[in-house]
Amino acid sequence: MRIKDHISLRKIADEYIMIAGSGDSLDYTQAVSLNDSAAYLLESVRERDFTLEDWVELLTDRYEVSQEQARADVELLSQMLKDAGIIC
Repeated sequence: MRIKDHISLRKIADEYIMIAGSGDSLDYTQAVSLNDSAAYLLESVRERDFTLEDWVELLTDRYEVSQEQARADVELLSQMLKDAGIIC
């Protein structure tokens, strides 16, 4: 998988927002809210191919979470991001 081009990750107050853009303009109607761990995962793989197992490893290395819980969380996140057109 890969994060699509022209996706911007912004921190606004205490929340991370992913916004689709094209060139110099951003489309704020296509924003996706993320928590800290989701933003961490996306920033960790920016501009490179990755797998769900990469994300599981990143979560279990950084947080006290089991592989099973990390895998379940990663599967939900990846489906949400695919539906929003952020990853392919």
